[in-house]
Amino acid sequence: MMFKSGRRDVDSPDAFAALALSSEDFIHEGAEIPSAHVSRKRDIIIAGEHCETLFVNHAGWLFRYKILHNGNRQILDFILPGEVFGLQACLFESSLYSVATITDVSLSMIPLDVIERMAEHNPQLVKALFRSATCEAAILGEHLIDASRRSARERIGHLLLELFLRLKAAGLVEGTSFQMPLTQELIGDAVGLTTVHVNRTLRSLRDARLIAIDGSSVTILDFEALSRLCGFENGYLGEAARKHAIKMKPSI
Repeated sequence: MMFKSGRRDVDSPDAFAALALSSEDFIHEGAEIPSAHVSRKRDIIIAGEHCETLFVNHAGWLFRYKILHNGNRQILDFILPGEVFGLQACLFESSLYSVATITDVSLSMIPLDVIERMAEHNPQLVKALFRSATCEAAILGEHLIDASRRSARERIGHLLLELFLRLKAAGLVEGTSFQMPLTQELIGDAVGLTTVHVNRTLRSLRDARLIAIDGSSVTILDFEALSRLCGFENGYLGEAARKHAIKMKPSI
């Protein structure tokens, strides 16, 4: 894995907001936090290996996955800008899953010993880590339901709505449109469908005028109708759902 060092994306005041920290907090701690720009299709964490680093994703998309004994790949989740990953890989003897880049990404790499030291006197950091782990578990639980109980249209519709709300919470949507750098193979590995089935299902959702796709741009044409179709209840997204509810609340 090739890292290119850089500071551009981590100089902003909210660069470490996901951890309830700022760059000044690390300076006061006397800890230098390296940053890295990693190109697409690179492994950041490898299943079976131990990790001593917590990562903050500042820009770009990654995915968490596992390769099965028969060679098939199951994607558990997508890691979006502003999100933290690697905690599980630090706490277990070896990582249960791999994490790889989909696009070029910009990361901060925080040594586990720095996190442990700062957590001793920073309850907000502890709360942020707890919240991150809880939200990750909630999302994985919903993805389990997707793969085991929902139809193809429900699975893909559910995934698109989830990605939209998570990106909206990060300020990365325009209206009801967002950029989604996912191939049909990646979508299929995430929801347990073949690429042919994914293609057919996306076409069905477009024909029903529930979504529109133009290259990597996805537009949710009818949020409520798509939500009803796939039984989407956004409570498991926590803060992302709350921000969406506030913005959707009619003014008086």
